[in-house]
Amino acid sequence: MMILENYIRKYIVYIQFKIINTKNRKLAQIMKFLVALILLLSSVGQCEKLQVSAYIESLCPDTTRFIQSSLLKALQTPQFEELVELRLVPYGKASQVLQDDGKIVFQCQHGDLECFGNKIQACGFDALNASQQEQINFLTCIQKSRKRQQDDFENEIRQCLPDLWEGVLECAKGTEGIKLLWANGEETLNLDPKLTYVPWVTVNGKFDSKAHEQIERNIVKWACQIANKQKDNYTQIEACEEYQ
Repeated sequence: MMILENYIRKYIVYIQFKIINTKNRKLAQIMKFLVALILLLSSVGQCEKLQVSAYIESLCPDTTRFIQSSLLKALQTPQFEELVELRLVPYGKASQVLQDDGKIVFQCQHGDLECFGNKIQACGFDALNASQQEQINFLTCIQKSRKRQQDDFENEIRQCLPDLWEGVLECAKGTEGIKLLWANGEETLNLDPKLTYVPWVTVNGKFDSKAHEQIERNIVKWACQIANKQKDNYTQIEACEEYQ
C-alpha cells in the first residue's frame, strides 16, 4: 500500500507540474479533474491507519529494548503495515547548531558515535522509504549489539543491508546524512510537548503517556485492541484475533 501511495503522489506532482506549465485552459481543467479523481479513487475502500512516530537513538539502551521487543513483534506480524503506519525518527535528546561558516554541528546524548549511528539509520530508512517492514527489519538488525566504535556500525550495515550498504554508508559520511539528521532534529526539537526521554512515541501527531507505555511494551497488542473495538474503521488482521 505504501508503494502505491508513493506512485500516486509522484503522478499527482507530475500532473500539477503540467498544469502550471500548460497554456491550454481546457487542458488545465481536465488535468485538475484528473488530480481530484485520482485522490478520490486512492481513498475509496481504504481503512484508516494508526499513525505512529517513534523518536529513537542509535545507542540508547531503552531504544534497543523497545526495538528488540515491541518492534520485533511488529516485524513478525503479517499485515502489520496495513494497520499501523510507523515512522522512525533517529535523533532523540540531541542538539544541532548552524555555525557562521555554514557548518552544522550535532551533539548527541551518547556522544559522536551515536550521531554517526543516527545518520546510518536515517540514511538506511531513506534508502528503504517504500517499505515499512524493510525499515523495521533494518532497524532490528542494526540495533542488536552494543557499538563501541565506528567500525562496529560499518560492519553491521554490510550484514543488514547487503545490497544497499555502500550508498547508505556514503550518505552517512557525507552531506546527505547531515541533511537527513538535521531534518530529524528540526522535527524532534519542535515536538509539543517536548521530548523528555527516549524512545518517545506519538500517535496521530500527539503524545499520550498511556499509549506510549503500551506501544513501548507491545505495539501489535496496542494496535489490535484499538482495531478490535473499531472494526468499521481499521483493517482486521489475523494476528488481532489473539487480543479479542
